[in-house]
Amino acid sequence: MKFLLYLVTCFLLLNVFATAKSLIQDSCKKATAKNRKLKLDFCLKSLEGCRQCKTAKNLSELVMATMKNAESKTKRVHAQMKKDFDAKKFPKDNDMLVMECLSDYSGTAQILNLAMETFEDHDYKDLISRMNLGMDSLDACDEGYKERSTPQISPFIKSNEFLTHLIEIPIAFTEMLKRK
Repeated sequence: MKFLLYLVTCFLLLNVFATAKSLIQDSCKKATAKNRKLKLDFCLKSLEGCRQCKTAKNLSELVMATMKNAESKTKRVHAQMKKDFDAKKFPKDNDMLVMECLSDYSGTAQILNLAMETFEDHDYKDLISRMNLGMDSLDACDEGYKERSTPQISPFIKSNEFLTHLIEIPIAFTEMLKRK
């Protein structure tokens, strides 16, 4: 009897993960067809590595999971930047720029948190505006380096690009929800 219970449990878990994988694949394909900035491989890899995304049962749950994923990754990058800053791994003459970027990352995480609250109200237009604001905040970090008297390439450009692409995913999925 226990064996049958284990077998049924395993079947149900496999079914949930198969459904989530199909949801991820279908949603990424549809989103990348509508949004040229979003790349299919990036979307699939990002979401298949996201535990919450793997358990989403519908597009609405997937949007929330992708927002949480983007917020979590933003906080992680911010924490690493802060750790590196405290360890004085950046040139001293860039201290102000690094502090501005830390502020931009902190702001982006807060904006994504507010966007999640907006999502629960089904205010998709405001949600998209907030997530775009979060991406703009990341761009501001890079712009600070470009606008110096001797322009530089931001040491955070790869992180900013990664997070921007990560935020584009829930924006694209939210656009799909708006059309329903």
